[in-house]
This record gives sequence, C-alpha cells and structure tokens, in this order.
Amino acid sequence: MSNALAIKSTLPNVTSWKTIDWTSVSAYVGKLQQRIYHAESQGKNRKVRELQRLLVQSKAALLLSIRKVTQINKGKKTAGVDKFTALTDAERLKLYLHMKEYSISQHKPKPSYRIYVKKKNGKLRPLSIPIIKDRIWQNMTKLALEPQWEYIFEPTSYGFRPGRGCHDAIARIFTSLARKKKRWIFEGDFKGCFDNLRHDYIMEQIRYFPNKGIIEKWLKSGYIDNNVFNETDRGGGQGSIISPLLANIALHGMEECLGIKYTMRNVKGSKCASNITDYSMTRYADDCVPRKRGKQLVRVA
Repeated sequence: MSNALAIKSTLPNVTSWKTIDWTSVSAYVGKLQQRIYHAESQGKNRKVRELQRLLVQSKAALLLSIRKVTQINKGKKTAGVDKFTALTDAERLKLYLHMKEYSISQHKPKPSYRIYVKKKNGKLRPLSIPIIKDRIWQNMTKLALEPQWEYIFEPTSYGFRPGRGCHDAIARIFTSLARKKKRWIFEGDFKGCFDNLRHDYIMEQIRYFPNKGIIEKWLKSGYIDNNVFNETDRGGGQGSIISPLLANIALHGMEECLGIKYTMRNVKGSKCASNITDYSMTRYADDCVPRKRGKQLVRVA
C-alpha cells in the first residue's frame, strides 16, 4: 500500500466488548471517510476506490457496524428470516470474532422479512427486515460509499444525509420565498419511490465502487411475505440500512434536468454556490419542491 493511503490503526485484539475504545475506533473510520471525500473532490478515482476497499475491510468499521446494528438502532431486537439477534455483549463479541474471519465478497445475502406498518393516512407501508449480518455488511458498505456521494450530491438534497434534516429543507424553502420576486411552486412526490428504483440505473451510477457486486445481490435478494418468497427485480427494500443512500443516488440529477446552474461567489471570505437560473429545487428523499421565478408555471414531466 502506498504511503498516501497508509493510516495507522490503534485497534488491538478485541477480547472484551466492554473494553473497546470506541473513540479510537470511530476516529479511524472517520479519518478514512474524510480521505474518501477529499479524494473524490480532487478527482482521484483510483485513490477513492482504494480507500473504500480499505474501509470495508477494516475491523474498526466492522466493530462500529455491529455496535450500531445490535446495540444502538431501534430495530436491534427485530430478527430477520434466520431469527438471529445479538443483544448481549458476549453475543456481539462472538459475532465480531466470526465475521472478521471472512470478507464481504464471501457473504451470501438472505431474503428480507416483510412486515407492514400503518401510516398516518391509514395505509400500510411495507418494510423489509434483513438479517443481522446483512445489516452489518450494509452499514459497512454505507460507511465507504456515502462520503464519496456526499461530495457529488446536490446542495439542495436534504433527506437521509448526515448533518441534514427536514428543518434544513424547510428553512431553505422559506429563505427562497422570502424574496420579493413572485415564484411559482410545484410540490412533487415520487409514488412508491423505494419500491420502483431501477436496479440497472443504480448499478450504473456506482459501477466503480469496489463492492458493487454485493449491492446488486442485496437489491435482488427478494423477501419473504406470509411465508412466500418474492423476487425483487426493482426497488430498494424500504427498511434496510443502505436503501436510503441508494434512493438518493437514484434521484440525484434532478437539478441538471431542470437546467439549474451555479456560480461560485465569496461571502464573508467563504466560497458559496449561487444559483444563476430561474429555477430552484429543494428535495427531501422522494419529496421535492421545484420553484421558478416569473409568470411561467413550472412544468414537470
């Protein structure tokens, strides 16, 4: 490995879950993520892939992912089709010692377990529950893929992104409407977004990602509903850890479709992107609010 990619890991042999130094583990993963982001910003594609591969193979990312899936997430007590959970420190350590012995490329995804939750309007939303191991590998994959796409994503996209939320999207819309010029507004919602994502399009967008093969396997792993196996030829499985990121990747590019362009300007010593077109867009996952200055109504095809 080149010196440019060498990152010293202080992770010792793990013999007890209680004695893990989570600060050091998080710092190691965070440093790799920062380097992936900066490599992408500099157009160093090969370095991006090498760093992503290094992160997915790291024991630190595995530890963080096991902790998130089995200890932090609200769904930690919900098992997949294999009925397996890891709710004690001893079970988490045993799971880590097992998973660290093989790579993500050797993993064979299992079908998700389909459940239904009631929405506010009374309708049912289908949720796919992967097995614990799939959730862990998905989180590790997300740790490597997300920083690359955080540089690529449009600045007006707010859903399912680190450090962003619905209040940021609302604030941007209010700021846009606070100006005196009249604006036409269109509210859009992609019907059944998670259930209709095109697998081939997603795979094309991530074609250079080192672990793209396992992502395709997850997309096509199917689900069990009422003891019946169902194939998945489209959709991202709402409820899985990686599906929100894949949905954002699939929906990326809406500003380009509307012809929105930016120019860089200095604001109090910092460079900011300024919209130089009549159109503007705010998107939160599959909800979008296009806006246009002037009298001509926005037309969305």
